[in-house]
Amino acid sequence: MVSLIIDKIIMMFLIMMLGIICYKKNFLDEGTSVKLSNFLLMIVNPLVIFVSYQIDFDAALFHNLLLVLGLSVVSFAVQIILIHLVIPAKKNRDAAIERLSAIYGNCGFIGIPLINSLFGREGVFYMTAYLTVFYLYFWTHGVIIMAGKTDLKTTMKNLLSPAIVGVVLGLVCFLTQLRLPSVIVSAMDSVGSMNTPLAMLVAGSTLGKSDLGVCLRKKRIYWICALKLLIVPAVAMVMVLPLALPQTVVMTLLVAAACPIGACCTMFALKYTGDGQYASEMFAVSTVLSAVTIPLLVLITEWMGIL
Repeated sequence: MVSLIIDKIIMMFLIMMLGIICYKKNFLDEGTSVKLSNFLLMIVNPLVIFVSYQIDFDAALFHNLLLVLGLSVVSFAVQIILIHLVIPAKKNRDAAIERLSAIYGNCGFIGIPLINSLFGREGVFYMTAYLTVFYLYFWTHGVIIMAGKTDLKTTMKNLLSPAIVGVVLGLVCFLTQLRLPSVIVSAMDSVGSMNTPLAMLVAGSTLGKSDLGVCLRKKRIYWICALKLLIVPAVAMVMVLPLALPQTVVMTLLVAAACPIGACCTMFALKYTGDGQYASEMFAVSTVLSAVTIPLLVLITEWMGIL
């Protein structure tokens, strides 16, 4: 399992390096990256999620889906409490963006491609439960962190994202066994197959904007990355340790929790503070470090007999 994950991460990082080169050579500019990011969020990711539900109904699959959903709810709640305790707001003007970054990872751009590469539709099927909880928390708790408050109307509007719509429609089709014609599913699947390369190109172009040399010299960033890449996954590991869960469920939860800091945190920083530089630096460093920490996490779980 470790060697397979390392191979997949190396593949993803090679594409990410191509994204950096394309940005440096002006093949990809900031406007193009934003459009590709929107295309991923609005079209590709929802299609990957929806197609994962185009499978025969299985009570065990549905049970595991609900299990991932419940564990994700508890996991995020524990993470939020922990991060708020270890990153106090007093005398820390960056506390809001640090808290957001330490909790919310890049499970859409990196988690879905990695799980899809490892377990195919079944892995994505379970990942949708984690993503649903992620969006619920991000657009409620995340907004409160950055803005200090939110309102029901705005929250409901934010929650009607294409990914959530894809989950709802896919779940309805799964439960009712409404199957689309194979030619339509094949077309959706073909578009969804662009998820990994496009996500890595976008991540690479985002990294290309940052001066990694400067980022890597900021000690505070390593503390935030340690929280996101090591402590948060460790919390998830402690949760699944006493439970007899299928390997796919365990890996989905652990990989999702171990994903680096999300690009969405930079977007929130720009929206609410007007300064996304620090957020993008944390994103860049955590993305690079995750190439080591994710395989390390899997190695530890194998050593402990979880997998």
